[in-house]
Amino acid sequence: MIIPRRQVPTNAWKPSAIGERDPGLGNLSRMPSLVLALALVGCLVLRSTGRAQTASCGTCHPDRFHQWAASPHAHTQTDVANELSQSDVGLSPAAILQAEDCLACHSPTSVLANGTMTEPQTLSYFFTTSAGLVTAGTAATNTAAWPHVECAACHSVPTNHVTAPSQGPPPTLALFDAQTAGHRAVTGASQLCGQCHGSLHFADTDHRLYDAWAASKHANTQTDVANELSQARAGQSPEDVIYGTGGENCIACHAPTAVLAARGDEADALNYFFTTTAGVFTTNTVAAHGSEWPNVACNACHDPHNPTSPAYFNSDTLEYEVMTNSAQLCGQCHGNLRFPDTDHLSYNLLQGTGGVGVPDQQLMAEVTCVDCHMHRSDVDGSNSSMAEGHSWAVALPEADGSLTVSCLKCHTDAQPQDALAVITGWQADFQALDATVTANVARAAQVLQGVQDPALQAALAEARHNLAYAESDESGGFHNHTYLMALLQDANAKALSIPILGVRLDGAELIVSWIGTGTLQSATSPAGPWQVVTSGAGPAQVPLGSQGPARYFRLQR
Repeated sequence: MIIPRRQVPTNAWKPSAIGERDPGLGNLSRMPSLVLALALVGCLVLRSTGRAQTASCGTCHPDRFHQWAASPHAHTQTDVANELSQSDVGLSPAAILQAEDCLACHSPTSVLANGTMTEPQTLSYFFTTSAGLVTAGTAATNTAAWPHVECAACHSVPTNHVTAPSQGPPPTLALFDAQTAGHRAVTGASQLCGQCHGSLHFADTDHRLYDAWAASKHANTQTDVANELSQARAGQSPEDVIYGTGGENCIACHAPTAVLAARGDEADALNYFFTTTAGVFTTNTVAAHGSEWPNVACNACHDPHNPTSPAYFNSDTLEYEVMTNSAQLCGQCHGNLRFPDTDHLSYNLLQGTGGVGVPDQQLMAEVTCVDCHMHRSDVDGSNSSMAEGHSWAVALPEADGSLTVSCLKCHTDAQPQDALAVITGWQADFQALDATVTANVARAAQVLQGVQDPALQAALAEARHNLAYAESDESGGFHNHTYLMALLQDANAKALSIPILGVRLDGAELIVSWIGTGTLQSATSPAGPWQVVTSGAGPAQVPLGSQGPARYFRLQR
């Protein structure tokens, strides 16, 4: 598939590190903003490296402001009030913050309200107490000044950004630390998210989405791309890989936000993140600038300013595309929703469509990708609960040695090992049949070499399609298992329907090929008598001799 090369502005700047500048506020003409909170209501004091500037972010960034205003990041005070009144009754603000620093994530810049305050003073200012202690009646107060998770919580904004945004450096990704009342640098959007949605800021937190992501395949993609480039794309330039004949846009799925680090298009990202020699990839191509490679980052699937709506970051348009549902988001890369000619087709196979001559079939139409791969148990403190599905594992080990298996959400009477046995059994059945079908389709292709019969070639093409389609599932045979097996069975039947004997010369020997197993017989006349040549699977080598009568062959089963 050939994709037109996008024109990149010649004045687009390149940072020395992915976290150096925030493209959302630094170059709004072409880059979306990529961190969590956005605009401020009214005026706000922004503090960055000791500098202060009064600004209304929503004035210049109204679209992102409205997204932020409707998101959970703009509605955090009530949650904190509920937590205090339900779990911290009888405790002082200082004691609460020593046990759990809720301000650090729910509203870090709140310490700047009412003049700069300590965290205990801030908690007392924004939530009611009685005799200096939290009660069951504790509620939010001074709500007009509560900043929620605002722009400055995730952006370090230079003092001249509002008055002269084009003359100074743009905002950078940075965590505002409530304890120091200053920003801390981060290396990328995922690391920023992981401060509060992971253990990067507080090691003992029970919010471990980032930790689960960091151990998943989504967080380890650069080596796979490097291997693909060195093994299958040697001799090609980055432009060839992305835009050339047979091109494949690997960046779009393996690390879509990598284009932001490279400050260009997908070809520029390939050139930046993987080594070349004389402008082309070689068998020695390896990963480069690994510390900046974002993998499938948080902001690949979440618009940071509207994080609860599934959204796909399009590396070509540099815009977020809001998805109708989570399955549609998965299907961008694990299906053909963005690239029609991809061979990653789990999404399509789950829909149970696309086979040639095989009736459509969905095994569990009501079950979506996230039901199995992002299951979150209701056991408080479990790995499953803390990871919130971001390991994408069907079976997740717990600290006590048990397993949380997503199947048990519906199959409540099953045991974890029973569910895993079903999965592995289906995979084994698929793989065994797949090996048989692969061999039969290969033999059919060998038999039809040089044969111009349209009907036979059509049967072979359909067999190849259904075999390849079944093999494009990424579950090893579990997804929509009955449909996968039907695809293989159909491919096998079509391969076996092709006339099984093929004959070709190889020097002084005749090579007789056939599909499946049987007894090959030979005769000098179609009427016989027939003599056994060999039994079993083909092919067979038959010496011709210098001269002799005509010979005929048949296969008996």
